[in-house]
This record gives sequence, structure tokens and C-alpha cells, in this order.
Amino acid sequence: MRLAHAADIHLGHRQYGLSQREVDGRLSFQKFLSQAREHDADAILIPGDLFDSRDIRPETLQQTEDILENVDKPIIVSPGNHDQNMSRRRSLTWLQYLNNRGIITLLSADLTGDQASFVQTDADDPRKGGGGYVDLKRDGNLVRCFGLQYRGAYIERDLPAVADGIRTVNDTEDEPDVSILLAHFGVDDAVPDLGANVARSALTDIEDLVDYIALGHIHKQYESGDAAHNPGSLEAFDIQEGRWSDEHGYYIYDTETGTAEHHLSKRRPYVTLDFDVSGYRTFEDLRGDFEDEVADARSDVEGTCQRSIYRDGNDGRRSPLINLRLEGTLLLDHATFDVETLTDIVEKELDALYTQPTNHTERKAVQELLGDLERDEAFNPDGTVNTDALQERVFTTIAGESRYNGETNAVAETLDRTENLVNEDSQSTAGVAEYLRERRRELFPDGAGAEDDEEVVE
Repeated sequence: MRLAHAADIHLGHRQYGLSQREVDGRLSFQKFLSQAREHDADAILIPGDLFDSRDIRPETLQQTEDILENVDKPIIVSPGNHDQNMSRRRSLTWLQYLNNRGIITLLSADLTGDQASFVQTDADDPRKGGGGYVDLKRDGNLVRCFGLQYRGAYIERDLPAVADGIRTVNDTEDEPDVSILLAHFGVDDAVPDLGANVARSALTDIEDLVDYIALGHIHKQYESGDAAHNPGSLEAFDIQEGRWSDEHGYYIYDTETGTAEHHLSKRRPYVTLDFDVSGYRTFEDLRGDFEDEVADARSDVEGTCQRSIYRDGNDGRRSPLINLRLEGTLLLDHATFDVETLTDIVEKELDALYTQPTNHTERKAVQELLGDLERDEAFNPDGTVNTDALQERVFTTIAGESRYNGETNAVAETLDRTENLVNEDSQSTAGVAEYLRERRRELFPDGAGAEDDEEVVE
């Protein structure tokens, strides 16, 4: 038996507010279903995030129904974090609606007790809300699929109960030839920096009971141990995901051989373009060299766009998404540094669908002030200056250059607290003055600087 495994479809998602990106997601999903048919898949596995939101638009639901109704194989789905809300559950979700209509088979565990409970459902006769597992049979072989909904931070705590629930079903029912678990979580040893929340060791009991763990949630393809497989989302949904050029797609799992083969998905190309702004004293000079670099990059961008996985259904070019990454030391002031103009140049020259700039430039004055701070400490992930780190450096510099340099760190902390009293606590001038007098007495009991109290407050 062959099973096609994809996850994180996010139907209805309009990246950057573009309706075309919603269309892209739908086309990628349709292509996956077509490829599953070409692989002669006996069932489709989707462990979470079929939809981008529990509040999808009516047209998104209708389009999804139209697509899935044309699939003549079981479509087995477990809920992801985008399909439902853990804290505010609804009596009927869109996945349950599709299940009740017989379009999908929705699987979830009952986790109300100490042991997870899995109720059997029939792929040909879905139950309201779905069951916990479904048996697939072909040529005398029995493949049992269990479903586990998204559990967030509770998932690692729940896994022992899930293992007990699977064991109970397999011990009391016919022993399956192959057992599969659909689940929506990440494994931290494989993707430690991507929000994974299950330790590798926590999967041991599950791996003793199932042959294949069909994962979703992390949009990058990875495998962990012998059983856990995460295909990556079909489309790239942000700049970071766009850099994972060969880590989006789906698996074809052959239950007879126990092998899982990863295939790349058809999707829109995502290209990163870097430009160093260092050394330019006028925007005109910067713009001239920028135009030259963009023109030089065109052949590489076109080479990417010509890859078969990025071309459209008619084998035509698809306009790329561009991440314009601006780096270096900026000598210009922000008023003359026209990022919008640079973005327009990229879109025109490279015929891009959309260009997303990320500004990682550093102002020279700020760079000098931040000194030897590590970049991760000095700048936020979006490239903006970490003002807390900058303020700390400023206060430390002021304190170190003052007559109070014998207590540099303590004085810097006092300045920081004074700033908070004024800007966040709306403390009165009298209150700030009293705080400074108290701190002076604590730090300089010999009376140093007493004559400067009022001057400091002003």
C-alpha cells in the first residue's frame, strides 16, 4: 500500500495580502493530489493545517470542497494549530464539517483521561467529529492510522498516554500489519531553532508501537529516527522558508517495503537578493550601483525560475517572490535612504510578483556606540536596533565618563531606572528627585555629588 503524506497546506493564506498567493497555495495542493494519483497512492495523509485559519472565507471552503470531492481515495486528516483554537474550541470546525460530509476522515484522540482513547471510525462512513483511528485494507494487508490533534506545549506530557492508547487498540483489535500516527508537532533534535516542542527521547514509546509518524507543523522537511517524517509545507510562506529551496514537498510511504521517499512540491520561486550599502555617501551613487547589481543578478534569478518545480502548470515562468536583504554600514540618513525606490527597481528588473525588503543595515553612529556587542544582542530579528541594548550602552558610557565612574554599572542602572520612572511610570519631578537622592545616599554615603542632585534632575 502506498500513502501520500503532505502537511501545512494553509489553504486560504494570502501572504503579503496578495490574492495570488492564496491561488498559489491552492494550485500547489492540487498538484500534490495529482502527483499522489500518479504514484498510485491508496490514501492521502494530512497531519494538520489544511486551512490557514479556523475562520476561512466561504469561497475558500467551497474551492476546497470542489478539490477534495474529486479525490477517489481516503483523505485522512488530523487537526493542526491553524485548524482549531485550543483555548476557545468550537462545537463544529470546518474540518469536522468536511468529515460529516464524507469528504475527509478526521482523526483525533480523546485526551480527557489519564490514557488517550482512540475510537474507531470507518473511512466509508465518517462519524460526527471523526474518530481516533481508521483501518485501511488492501490485498489482505491492514494499515491502521491513528490521529493526534495539535496539543501545543502539552504534547510531550501527552505522548505517554497516546502510546498507551495505541497499545490498547492494537492489543484488543486485529493486529495491524502497519501502524501510523498522524500528529502536528516538531522534534527538537532535527529542527532546534524552529519552535519544535518534543524532545527526541519523548518519541521512544511511540516508535515502539508505530512504523511511520506522519508529522506536520514545521514547514521544513526533516526526518528523525526511523519513523518520524516531516515533509515541509508545499509552499514557502515567509522569507526564511523561501531559503529552504529543496526542503518543501511530500512523502510517498510504501507500507510493504517500509520506505519513504521525499518529493519536491511545485511552488512559486523565492529568491534572496543581498546588497551592501557600506561606503555610499549619496543615494544617487548607491542607486546606480544597486541597479547594476540587480541587472547582474537577473541571470541567476532566471535560472532559479526555470527549475521545473517552480514553473506553472503550462511549464511557463512564474514571477518570483524576492527578499531584498540590505546590509552594511549606512552613511546616509534615513530621510534619503529610499528603500521603496530600491524595491521598485527589483520588481521591475526581475519581473517579481512581490519584493519584501529586510533592512539589516547599521547606522555608523549607532555601530560605533554599540561597539563590540554581538549582532544578535544589538539588533532585533527584523534588523532594527535593539533600543534596550543601545540605551544600556549609552547609560554605561555616560556613567563611565562621569565623576561617578567608581560605580559605573550601578550609576548606569540608576539612569535606566530614572528613564523608566519618567517615560513609563509618569513619575513626577519631585518623585524622580527623591529617587536620585536615595540612590546617591546608597552609592555614595560620603556625600559625593550631593550638590549635583538638582542639576541631574533638570
